[in-house]
Amino acid sequence: MFHPLVFDNIRVVLEGAVYDRDFEGAITITNRSDVMDMATFHRQFQIQFKLADQHDHTAAVRAEMQLRTQLADIAAEQLEQPLTDHIGCTICIHFYLQMENYRDVPAEAREITSILNDIWGQRPYITQKVSAKLEEHRIDWPPKQITNQVTLDFHRKIDEGNIDDLNELIDYTVQSLQKLQLYMDQQAKR
Repeated sequence: MFHPLVFDNIRVVLEGAVYDRDFEGAITITNRSDVMDMATFHRQFQIQFKLADQHDHTAAVRAEMQLRTQLADIAAEQLEQPLTDHIGCTICIHFYLQMENYRDVPAEAREITSILNDIWGQRPYITQKVSAKLEEHRIDWPPKQITNQVTLDFHRKIDEGNIDDLNELIDYTVQSLQKLQLYMDQQAKR
């Protein structure tokens, strides 16, 4: 009989818990993917969602929970050999925000970091990647819209011993979505 990987066990619980929040009406799942990369032999699961009350809102903040495992972890688990220090997978959380004023990017980035640190207690490492789309035949500057991808990285592996923590992780993610959406709505009214 097939023995599921640590990744598979965590993915099933994570996906089920996120869908539970969708069924409860707190969030709306907007995308998901489960990928096996044969070139680098890694697995990746992503599930993306936004607040349920933002269904008509074009500038809704989106959250994406990303679970990954790599060849060394998969091989160590399947071969029952110590090929890595700790068998498991990593989890990152991404938030996607649409910013409308490029001049305010540094101040908004500091405020976003502050909002997330208040919720997460300075635990995950936060990075922000700001980008704008410039079309070949129509380069508008300053751009009308800027995308900010905010990443929360915990810089450690998780395993089945962390499954009970997933519900709290999802709760913090939903709380982060609520606070970030409120902040972005306030910024849009300025």
